[in-house]
Parts: sequence; structure tokens; C-alpha cells
Amino acid sequence: TEIKDNVKNKFKNRLRRIFKCDLSAKNIFKALNTWAIPLLTYSFGIIKWSNTDLIGLERLIRSELTKNKYHHPKSAIERLSLPRNLGGRGCVNISSLHENQILSLRQYFLNRRNASVMHQLIIEADNNYTPLNLKNNTEITGTLNNNNFNNLLESWGQKTLHGRHLSDVNQNFVDRSASYKWLTVGDLHGETEGFMLAIQDQVIKTKNYQKYIIKDPRMTDDSCRNCLAKPETISHIISACTSLAQNEYTHRHNDVAKIVHQSLAFNHSLIHTRNRIPYYKYTPEPVLENQNFRLYYDKTIVTDRVISHNRPDIVLHNKQLRTAYLIDIAVPNNHNIQSTIAEKIRKYTTLAREIKNLWNCVSVEIIPLVLSATGIIPKALMNNLDRLGLSKHLHIKIQKSVIINTCNIVRKFLNTDDSGTMFIV
Repeated sequence: TEIKDNVKNKFKNRLRRIFKCDLSAKNIFKALNTWAIPLLTYSFGIIKWSNTDLIGLERLIRSELTKNKYHHPKSAIERLSLPRNLGGRGCVNISSLHENQILSLRQYFLNRRNASVMHQLIIEADNNYTPLNLKNNTEITGTLNNNNFNNLLESWGQKTLHGRHLSDVNQNFVDRSASYKWLTVGDLHGETEGFMLAIQDQVIKTKNYQKYIIKDPRMTDDSCRNCLAKPETISHIISACTSLAQNEYTHRHNDVAKIVHQSLAFNHSLIHTRNRIPYYKYTPEPVLENQNFRLYYDKTIVTDRVISHNRPDIVLHNKQLRTAYLIDIAVPNNHNIQSTIAEKIRKYTTLAREIKNLWNCVSVEIIPLVLSATGIIPKALMNNLDRLGLSKHLHIKIQKSVIINTCNIVRKFLNTDDSGTMFIV
């Protein structure tokens, strides 16, 4: 008991020292897995840890994460132990680690019993003295479980609220690997990462959440505090509130447009800055042109006849090949990705036809660049970036920009009371 208490205290101390460091989200969990949790591993198979003890240690990690705003207390706990490429945060599961360590040690001793007198004596002496209980359990029970995360995924997916995001990511048109790239790269601040996971799990304390999920009797009206027209759900806040469209959503949209415009301009020698400035400091020129290419940004295309939709976000004209690309960007909700892509193509079909005749082009392509407000990336986005000749890694920068902006939108929204007054908490 004394040794166990000593190990627990050292473990708590290491946890707190990690959270005092200014590490990125991925490195925080890497430090947990490589510096804090291994302290416990040395005792597994030697000191008897009950299931209650192990659950308490896992709860301690979650409480420290919550205290430092790296984890929302209502987020799906399964995501803490899932690998980052599956939508989790990659924290080692202590209970599984304990079980694997005991099975591994038992396997070692039982395999050595016929080759070593010392190991044979240890097996005979260990009559429920250690957690291995070698004398009374000569047959190995159970199997080593290192990478079996199916149970965690199934448990996460079965949750009515938390499982919606997993269902969205598992749709056929979604690139799951790219959608979780922001987690595998892991260069966001821990607080931002935890906040986005809470948004994806839909556990943010909106009016709708208070009224229907936690059933707060004081919450009688769930109308949006800004537009007063729709229920205040997290989906409504991040991409459907009319009062946020002109400023917040437009800023997020423009940040994506800046990334794409800067990359196109650099690739086609329309700008020559060796060290490109950050996208949030970049101001696109309305027209950039050289001998081979012309690039428009948010500019009305003048045609012979009046067209209602004649202002795509970006237009790239290749003078040599006589081709043009009409690029339009959107950041909708998860369930609107496909319909938004189809709408963009339908909206600019007439303009594409007019440009082809007006500029004497061989072909004019409509390129919708669409990803969800929570960072879900459809396969169409990856294909369209490739069609534009852009780097296959550009979606990482785009996704990070969208996630940071979405988190800022939700924070600012939650800091607004029903009268529209801003306050800081």
C-alpha cells in the first residue's frame, strides 16, 4: 500500500509538470505516454492494482486534462484512448496496458520454466503472492491486446449524440484519413483541440443542449440568442446562423480563399516572394497577370449577357493552354457537404459557358473547394486540389484554418448574452 501510494503521488506530480509545459496537443499526449504512464508500468505484475485503482488513475488523467481545458468533461471518453488517425487523441489506456503487462510477464515465466531452475522456483513460490499468480494459473488465459480498438469505436458510435460525428466521417464520399489529419499532425494548442472535439461531439452548452440533453428546467426557450429564428444547436452556430454570415463565416471563408489564392499565385509565378507570408496577413490582389496566366480574386466577370452568378471566389485563366478554372469555396455543416458541391456546380454552369465563348477557351472547369466547419474533408476536395496542381498537403493548412476559425466563432457566440452584449468569461 505504501509503494502504491508513492507511485500514485509521483504519477500525479508528473501529470502536473507536463501540463505546465507549453506543448502542442500531440506532444502533451506523447509526454503522457512516454514519461508519466511508464512510471505505472514498472509496478504492473508486481503490485496488485484493482480495477477500481486503474479506473481511478484514468479518471485522474481526465480530471487533469479537464482542469487545464484540454478535455471537455462531457466529450466521449473513448476518443482519449483511440489513435489519432481514428479520431482519438492517442492516450494509452491504463487498464489495457495493465492487462497486457501481466499477460506478457506470465507468458515469459511459463515459457522459461523448463529451461531455468530459477524461473521454476519462482513459479512454485508465487501462490497468489503477485498479480501473476503463477503457481495456480499454469495455463495462459487471455491474449495480448495491443491494437484492438474496434470495441472503442463501436462504443463511441453507439452513443446517440457523440456518435454523430463518427457516422459523418464514415460516409463513402468522405476522406477519413484527411479528415483526421489535424489530429495526426497535432500542432494545435491543447485547448483548441479539446474544444473542437467537444464541438464534434456536440456537447457545447447551447440552449438546445441545455433544454433537451441535460433537461435544465430553467431553459424554456431554445431559440438562437442572435438570430432568434432557429433552435440554438451547435450546428446552427458554426454554419447556419444568419447573424454570423456577414462577418464570422465570411472571415473563415476568406481565410481559406487566401490560402488557395496565395498557392496558385506562387505556383504560376504571379508572386515571387521566397518566404511567403502567413495567410492571415496575406492580402490578395484583385488581378494578377503575367504572360501565361491571369488570376482573379473576388472579381465580377463581365459577360455579354446578364448572369446572376458572375463572381466566383477565384478564377484562373491559362492563356497558353486556353483553359480556365472557376474556383468557389464553401464551409458548410457536415450534412450539407454534397448538396453544397452540387449547388456550386449548378450555380456557375452558365458563367462557365459564357467564359468559354468570351475568352475563346478550349475548356472551363468549375472547381468547388468544400469542407465542413468541423474539418471533415470530402474526397472531392482532394481531387480538386490535385486538378489545380496544388500540393497534396495544402488541405492540412486549409483544415487548420477552418478549425481555428470555427472554435473562435463558437467562443465568441457563447460569450454573447441574449441582449447581444459581449462579455468575457
